[in-house]
Amino acid sequence: MRSHPDIAGKVLRLEYTAMSLNPNPKLYGRRSLLELFDPGQPRDRACLEAFERELDMPWALYRVRRLFLVTADGRRRPVKRSTERVDVGRPHQLSQRLISVSKRHGVDVEHDPLYGRARAWLRPRAEDWPMAEELFVTAPARVIDKQDQNFEEHWDALVSGSAAQLLLD
Repeated sequence: MRSHPDIAGKVLRLEYTAMSLNPNPKLYGRRSLLELFDPGQPRDRACLEAFERELDMPWALYRVRRLFLVTADGRRRPVKRSTERVDVGRPHQLSQRLISVSKRHGVDVEHDPLYGRARAWLRPRAEDWPMAEELFVTAPARVIDKQDQNFEEHWDALVSGSAAQLLLD
């Protein structure tokens, strides 16, 4: 990576974007690729600068929902997902909007002031299946809207219409 900082910048952006929407998977086991670079080391600085250039693009505010369902006999089913782009803008603008709206609704926000991401968990992941999770997050505007088949039907059935809603007004 250090021999090809521009490629490193792209890979770091891909990981950062993916981990914005789902903080659990990391490229290197328990650590993210970004955690392997030390901004105090000159050999790492070129990669981090390339990453920062990659982040200099339009960002989006996303609504991300996941369903962790079980079969009739209690076995875990594949996770169903829904990702929806809510707005597009600059990272700081979108983060400030999410922070402000979340604060008004009493929702905590995780904020990365160094690179710009903000994340508000409306419905955090629980321990036991079945469960639903829902969050709003800012990230580079590279993620397309997508939703698994029958997602809304399963969402409504699991949350019984009582899902917390963060009105982005």
